[in-house]
Amino acid sequence: MAKHWKLSSSNIVFFIALTLLSACQLTADRASDKKTYGEYYLALQQLTPQQLAEEVTLQQANVAQQTTQEYGGHDPQIKLLLLYSLPKSPIYNTFNAKALLNQLKNEGGNAAFAHINPSEQAFIALLRDQLNQRLLMRNRLLAQQQEQKKQALAQQQQLIEQVQLLQQIIKQLKNIEQAIDKREQ
Repeated sequence: MAKHWKLSSSNIVFFIALTLLSACQLTADRASDKKTYGEYYLALQQLTPQQLAEEVTLQQANVAQQTTQEYGGHDPQIKLLLLYSLPKSPIYNTFNAKALLNQLKNEGGNAAFAHINPSEQAFIALLRDQLNQRLLMRNRLLAQQQEQKKQALAQQQQLIEQVQLLQQIIKQLKNIEQAIDKREQ
């Protein structure tokens, strides 16, 4: 009987180990079914404007109902970040994307990105660089536009002064002409 018990307990241990291994495999399979952020971004590019609007609404709702900061807790925020970064998105906004990225980076010492694999971290780093470049180019463009506006105003002021000078010259010439006409009479 003791032999039977020993066999049963080893069977139980084997069964538990097998169950745990299969559970680990199921979890790994589910995790591999989850799209990476790069794949998600590519999928977003294929959506119609209506589908993008629906995805924005979904992710905004997910962020709003988010209450915990556990594993995957930042997933809706990261997806919203990608929606802010997508040029054809209805909420495309480089400033909001960069602000959300900075917020996620600052939360808990970069905790938002701690659960993602190195290739996804590289994708987020590339996105950060791209957002920085967009903002830099936008600032340069604004500075250039302001400089052009300043130059245009200076030219306009110069033309106004020239017109005033010409009007004075015309007035003086008319006065001279009237003086000559009076002398001739």
